[in-house]
Amino acid sequence: MVSKNAKATDHKAKQDETVDDFQSTRETVESVVVAFILAFLFRAFVAEAFVIPTGSMAPTLMGAHKDLVCEHCGQQYQANASAEYDSSTGSLKPSIKTLASYCPNCRGRNIYDFENNKNHLTFPGDRILVSKFDYVLSHPKRWDVFVFKQPQKASVNYIKRLVGLPGETLRLIHGDVYLIKSGNETIARKPPHKIQAMKQLVHDTRHIPAELVKAGWPSSWQPLPGAGDGWNVELSERDWQASLASTAKDNWIRYYHKFASDEQWAKLEAGESIGDVDPYQTRLITDFLAYNSEALTRSAGSYFDLEEGWLKKNAPKILQMFVPNPSLVRKREFGSAKELYEHAASNLMVSNNYGSNWVGDLSCRFEVELKSEGGILLLDLVEFGIHFRCAIDVSTGQATLQALDGTEPLAIFDGGDQVRASTSVKGAGSYTLELANFDDRIVLWVNGSVVDFGNTDFSLEGVRSLEQCRPYWSLTDPKDAAPVGIGGREVEMTVKRASVHRDIYYTQRSGAFSDIRLTRSELRAAIPDQEFASSAYDEDSLLSGVYSHPEWWSQIGIFAYRDQDVFRLEDDQYFPLGDNSAASLDARFWGVPKYVEEKFLLGKALLVFWPHTWNRPVPWLPNFQRMGLIR
Repeated sequence: MVSKNAKATDHKAKQDETVDDFQSTRETVESVVVAFILAFLFRAFVAEAFVIPTGSMAPTLMGAHKDLVCEHCGQQYQANASAEYDSSTGSLKPSIKTLASYCPNCRGRNIYDFENNKNHLTFPGDRILVSKFDYVLSHPKRWDVFVFKQPQKASVNYIKRLVGLPGETLRLIHGDVYLIKSGNETIARKPPHKIQAMKQLVHDTRHIPAELVKAGWPSSWQPLPGAGDGWNVELSERDWQASLASTAKDNWIRYYHKFASDEQWAKLEAGESIGDVDPYQTRLITDFLAYNSEALTRSAGSYFDLEEGWLKKNAPKILQMFVPNPSLVRKREFGSAKELYEHAASNLMVSNNYGSNWVGDLSCRFEVELKSEGGILLLDLVEFGIHFRCAIDVSTGQATLQALDGTEPLAIFDGGDQVRASTSVKGAGSYTLELANFDDRIVLWVNGSVVDFGNTDFSLEGVRSLEQCRPYWSLTDPKDAAPVGIGGREVEMTVKRASVHRDIYYTQRSGAFSDIRLTRSELRAAIPDQEFASSAYDEDSLLSGVYSHPEWWSQIGIFAYRDQDVFRLEDDQYFPLGDNSAASLDARFWGVPKYVEEKFLLGKALLVFWPHTWNRPVPWLPNFQRMGLIR
């Protein structure tokens, strides 16, 4: 007689064999296609193909990963699965699985369905083409993505982004890169095309979590109290838009960064009410990266084979249990026995959906239908409490850019308090507008083209000291609590789509993910709310609590404790960093040397010529949208 467990184990083994056969066939087909592509490419120029092994350059380049469409809002995103691969052989580890990840847009958890969705299987890393002679013909440029031999182990090839050039001294602070040369310190600024390539999604109104909206979740875009009565924001389970009626005063809607907590998602899944949500609830935008939210990963042998169908049945319950309050976890029981839960829980490595470091460098993009021939269209970004405001005269297309500290204009643009430019926004019509504040530089795009203001670089030296480089908030002006806005005066318009992105935040080598140099006890002691401070929250949850209480920001001073690193380069040395800064083993963490000598450079990454292929609905169909030049 064969036991039930033996049957289950045999069924699971056959299922794994089917999956392995599918993966093997797919990889064989891919290899043949890749060989043909390379044969033609090498006829044109000498280059070398590489496969991305890890997620250190995500989301620009992918190592082994999941490519997902969020089941809650429809946003496509990628999540790390490198733990499932053996880095030395490149083969799958049959005992390691990733279970779930968080969407970057709605922060909903996506639990992988291995049995019914073959696209939830792990995809291999991007295949890229590298020009081997690019740096023979010209010198490497800052922000290039380049391949080099790791200085401490020359047999290993690395791919990173070039940040520091020969002879420079670099200072990493507040997520930015500063250059010190000949006694002068300047921020390393990205050109407009690099801003577009490196920005990372925060929120997009095109992708709506329908079940959350149905439960009463409000729009993240809200009329500004006292200065938004001309706006009408409409949110349904399928659509979002905001309309402005013409008024004689400035009228604003602003972005309030909020997302459902694990507890609220769990209530929603259980059919319970999520309660009333304040439309003006908000928190700081952080360096959360969906690619790194794959941490629900552990040895499959610990619990995948305990009982047939167990994972599919109980994974949602496992994930629902990992809420910030540990006391709630200890009270739960599920599965066949309490011991089963304890065994599974002890083998899970849990991530969070908060992010650790506040990011003030933001961009916003709006698809706008203007219905007026005149009036003023307004765009606004806030950092360190300073409004960077662009006003466009709809009748002439003239744009004026200012920085405002309260109502006071700041003379930070070439010594003046404003700069002007001509745009193609003239009269009624449809326009796509994008404003970015990255690396102390303001950039405006209209219909995809950069607007020429001349020099929009700025420095806040003399306006904000290092200690004052923190988020600001007041009762009359939310400032960094609602850091993105669109408005108008004497203009009628409809905003069809609004999205927010952030810059890469370069973390320090001193901490794991957070740059705030406070111990847990110091952080808890600094928080004024005693009920919160006395709880058993970990550091990430403590920081999340601070980030979601604007009234604390001026009281506790933790932002002055953000760390910094300094690196010095000689004449033939280059400094590489990964785009996935929180999970990149780059020059920050090397021993000696912490740089790449010119002799170790292999070439410039040119293009992703073969990303993964889809498993359904058409097997082995190339992921065409990821093919293209690497920027």
